[in-house]
Amino acid sequence: MSYPKNPNTIVIQNKFYSKGLTELDIWNYYQKVKPNLLKNLQNRDVMMFIMVDKNKAIVRRRLDNKVIRLKPNNYDQIITGRTVSLHSGMSAHESFGIIDIDISPNDGFRWAKEATNRVYNYVMDKMPVIRSASIRYTGKQSFHIKCDFGRKMKTEVIQFLIKKFLLNSELSKIYTIDQKRRSGVPNLDLSPNRFRGNHITVDSLSIWGLRCMEVDYVNLRSFDQREALIKYK
Repeated sequence: MSYPKNPNTIVIQNKFYSKGLTELDIWNYYQKVKPNLLKNLQNRDVMMFIMVDKNKAIVRRRLDNKVIRLKPNNYDQIITGRTVSLHSGMSAHESFGIIDIDISPNDGFRWAKEATNRVYNYVMDKMPVIRSASIRYTGKQSFHIKCDFGRKMKTEVIQFLIKKFLLNSELSKIYTIDQKRRSGVPNLDLSPNRFRGNHITVDSLSIWGLRCMEVDYVNLRSFDQREALIKYK
C-alpha cells in the first residue's frame, strides 16, 4: 500500500486551502472514493497529474511504458499522496460527448455558471440527437456538460454532431466554439471528443484540490466552489 512517505508535506496551497493540502490529505481522500473511482474509470485509459513540488504538477499517461488502467489490484500501488488528479480517456466509440465550458480565470465564476446554464438549456431543448445531459463541476473554474446519445458512435462523429448544432445556434454569436480561448469570451471546447481525448473524472480532484462532482441543474446558479472542498481547516 502506497501510504505517503512524507504525510505532512504540503503539495497544494491556494485560496481554497490557505493552510495547504498534504500528501496524507490527498491519500486519505483517494482511499475514501476508491470504489467510485474504480467504477468511473473501468476500462478507461487514465491520465494522471502528479505533484512533484508544491502546486507543480507533471502529467503521466504511461507507467512502465504501458497505458495506465486502474484496477482493484493496482490502485493502492499507483495512487499516492502526490497523485492529485485523474482524467479519463475516450474510447474510439462512445455513447456520450463532452462540452467543456472553457472560461478564463480572470472572467469570474459567475460567468462560467451563466454560460453553462445557457448551453445546458440549448442541449436539452434544441438537440434532439441527445437523450439526456448532466452538469459536472470540473474542480477548477468551470463546468463540463456530458451529453448522452443513448447509443455508441465514433467519437469523431459525436464531436461533429455537437459542433454542427452549436455552430447553427444563437450560442455561436456569444461564444467561440472549439477554438482557442480568448479573454472575455467563453469557449465551448469539444476537443475531449476524440479517441484518447481526456476529461476529468467524477470524484477525482483537480490540481486545485477541489472535487470534480455532479451538479444538479436546479442548484447551478447557487453552486459555490467551496462545496467541492475536501478539507475545511
